[in-house]
Amino acid sequence: MAEKKINWTRVVFSILYAIVALTLFGIFRDTMFYFKAEENSWNIYRFIWCCVGVSLGFAAIALGLRCHPRSPLPEYLTHYPLQLVAMAALAFGGLHIFDATSGYLFYYLSFGLCFTLGYLVDSYWSFIMRVVGRANK
Repeated sequence: MAEKKINWTRVVFSILYAIVALTLFGIFRDTMFYFKAEENSWNIYRFIWCCVGVSLGFAAIALGLRCHPRSPLPEYLTHYPLQLVAMAALAFGGLHIFDATSGYLFYYLSFGLCFTLGYLVDSYWSFIMRVVGRANK
């Protein structure tokens, strides 16, 4: 069986996305966690928490694709960052709609949701359609 060649550009970008996520967490960890969402506030620190989750999920899938021969450029610099921020905003907004998930439960739900969205960045729509399709049967 032939050994697959590792695409080191994908590995480097995977590490970069993980470093960005962990750096954001390191910088904002003291202000990120609070129990109740503040009134009349945009809650930027909770949004950053969501960005950490999607970035780590994307780093995991990028590392999993390390043997894919195609170059990840320019998508890893243009397309994916925008898509990941949009996914983080979607999870952030969706979880703040309900009072039950605006408290401390937000952190558990948002990280799991954001990590999954980051990991399924290319296939999340087909994943959602499969889940909805099973629910309708």
